[in-house]
Amino acid sequence: MKKMLGLALASVMLVQLAACSSGTPSAEGGAKTEGAQASGASANKQVNLRYSWWGSDDRNKAILAAIDAYQKMNPNVKIEGEYGAFASYYQKLLAQLTGGTAPDIVSVDYKWVQDLIANGKPFVDMNTMKDKIDMSGIDMKFAAAQAGDGKYLLGLPIGVNAIGLLYNKKLLTDAGIQMNNEWDWDTLLEAGTKLHQADKNKYLMFLNNDHYIYLLKSQLKQKTGNNIVNDDFTLGFKKEDLVEVFTYFKKMLDNGVIPPFTEAVQYESVYADQIPNWLNGNYGIFPTSASKIPSIALASKFDIDVARYPIYKNPKNPGIITSPSMIITINSKSANIDESAKFINWLMNSKEAALILKDTNGVPAVAPMAKLLQEQKLIDSNIARMVEEALPFSGTPENSSSLNPEIDTILKDYVHRVGYGKLTPEQAADGLIQDVGSKLKELNKK
Repeated sequence: MKKMLGLALASVMLVQLAACSSGTPSAEGGAKTEGAQASGASANKQVNLRYSWWGSDDRNKAILAAIDAYQKMNPNVKIEGEYGAFASYYQKLLAQLTGGTAPDIVSVDYKWVQDLIANGKPFVDMNTMKDKIDMSGIDMKFAAAQAGDGKYLLGLPIGVNAIGLLYNKKLLTDAGIQMNNEWDWDTLLEAGTKLHQADKNKYLMFLNNDHYIYLLKSQLKQKTGNNIVNDDFTLGFKKEDLVEVFTYFKKMLDNGVIPPFTEAVQYESVYADQIPNWLNGNYGIFPTSASKIPSIALASKFDIDVARYPIYKNPKNPGIITSPSMIITINSKSANIDESAKFINWLMNSKEAALILKDTNGVPAVAPMAKLLQEQKLIDSNIARMVEEALPFSGTPENSSSLNPEIDTILKDYVHRVGYGKLTPEQAADGLIQDVGSKLKELNKK
């Protein structure tokens, strides 16, 4: 699947490129974007907006540059940027929403969407903004699934992210392993066993804490078609499904597909750019989200490439995690909802903004902007291809219960117990089911 990203997104996202490539209104009434200047009386009215986001230093600098460009075109508009660290961003946002001090324009992570909807829908329903924001270049089914509840659309995806496999080309080629986009879990196990048998210092894959959970959730979804927790707070899998996943994980350890847990646990909270055995060429594959690729590529002194995340043969759900890199929305209590919408329209749909932001938000969610950056080689080709390969195999979005951090903590605990050899797959399955079941009873009472 070596197609141009623009064509892939056009076919996968089902958008009409011609409708919005010129920045003119779409058939649904999207607003003009080129220039994005205010007109009439509003051009003379001073408007002050606040806009919050998180992310890398590159993202921060790019958004500030975009704000500066917009203010030069709209001298009556002043936008105050509020950049924050991701670790504390959500708690601060909740406090601002409670206190009535939240910014006009807000960035939201997809994992928070269902909780925010359940707690009062504090943002404008973006379905009502179609006459002010051109949405014709966005896959609205993807947007609705990731940022809404069927009727209410909390925000719009500003970029698209996906999980895949990043790999050391030389290490795998030297070992006679042919990486491709058709791997299933058996292929991965066979290739990893072969590599480690040939050289006991080499391991095919490294998993950090998050990616143990991705593996567990993805395999269960591929087996069952369900999220780990159903919408009715029941488990989405049976014991035998979980035993099979834990057994697979144990085989990865026993066969040297992944390094011993005592070695890996030292780096379980970092990415490949900080892992010595990746940097010195002893680890072959690092599962990662596309947005993490630039920093890893910069630190790696060897050629890297990407491939699709593994999928079981004949899965009930392909299960690959795709998500918005960020969701952008408008505070329903803002005094400047229309002006906020104008800025969002320009930020997402104008060529000028796209050329400033580049790939700092992943692949742009607006297909013509993604195509523009691809054509001008302003998107890292590995980022583009990882997203491109994942999108046709996107799993259904996780519900809020499946994303609950307390549930994730339980999953990580049992992965560790199996990893350290403290529990058999059967014992771990029994314990996890009991502990998650107890937590779900608590959540269901709230």
